[in-house]
Amino acid sequence: MIKATVIALGLVSSTVALAQPAKPTPAPAPAPGKTPATGEKADTSETLQSGGSDRPWADGVPQDRQQAAYKLFQEGNAQLNDGLFKAAVDKYREALKSWDHPAIHYNMALALMNLDQPIEVHDSLTAAIKYGAAPLEKDKYEHAKEYLLLIEKQLAEVEVSCDKVGAKVSVDGKEVFTVEAGKPNRYRAMVRIGKHTFVAEKTGYNAQIDAPFIEPGQKFRIELKLYTAEELTRYKRRWSATWMPYAVIGAGAVVGLAAGALELSAQSSFDEYDAAVTKCSMEGACEASGSITSLRDSGDTKRTLGYIGYGLAGATVATGVLLIYLNRETSYQITADEYRRDSRAVSVAPIVTPGMAGAVIHGKF
Repeated sequence: MIKATVIALGLVSSTVALAQPAKPTPAPAPAPGKTPATGEKADTSETLQSGGSDRPWADGVPQDRQQAAYKLFQEGNAQLNDGLFKAAVDKYREALKSWDHPAIHYNMALALMNLDQPIEVHDSLTAAIKYGAAPLEKDKYEHAKEYLLLIEKQLAEVEVSCDKVGAKVSVDGKEVFTVEAGKPNRYRAMVRIGKHTFVAEKTGYNAQIDAPFIEPGQKFRIELKLYTAEELTRYKRRWSATWMPYAVIGAGAVVGLAAGALELSAQSSFDEYDAAVTKCSMEGACEASGSITSLRDSGDTKRTLGYIGYGLAGATVATGVLLIYLNRETSYQITADEYRRDSRAVSVAPIVTPGMAGAVIHGKF
């Protein structure tokens, strides 16, 4: 693409001379029945006609408007030859308001090439060759066709459509049409190769970004499909094993039950110890035997293990609850492409703008 641009500039610099008027001074007044042609050179031999199949570009254009256009054309040529390309374009556009002549379009294309405006150049060259070589000199007509082929390699053609009534469709931030019932609701245009944004907006609808790539010169067609937020919403968890947090809680409950059982067994040992001590006291003074003290030691051990078990059970249950929270179901939006794959829809490429309504698509060409 960079190489093509360099070639284009080289062609422009070598042909600017073609845009020079025959004379830098104001053109002489035309003889009765004659008018200068608005080409690169004034041609006062061209017969003035109000119209006709041999001169359709002059059909319905009175002589005063032709002369006004010619004067502006000459001024634009002077600006072009001085390298004032923006000023030249302004003059040519003003001239076209009086007379839509192919030669004016041709010279304007030369100026636009130097301003790096390939789309406008394409439009101007297309208008320049509309009537063939007749309104231009033959060499300039051939140059125009060559330039057009070169420019088309820097551009892509897009066709955007949408069928959601009320949706506003924009291309690169510029609104191109609003969908209305019974209308074609289709937009065709030439665009630079590279990334572009297609938007279809309507309150209550969302879409996602899609970024296809189109080779230079290709035709890119896209149908903007609007989807509701509900259609594009999906739900997910951190891990698919939803049972795991509950299994952890269950394990904690089992540990807690085991700790409770140890607590009950400890209490039973203490009860037996108290009963043994009471019996010994009733029978008179007696020395504490090993069997009696072992009951107390056993109760202490079981109670300690029970407390530890309660702690572990509490921590395990808390971990399970935390896992349930972390694995909770969360929502997210899928892209329109993913939605089409899921539903096996046939639409080519849909849309979105998160906040308000919308559909957005980034195309890379």
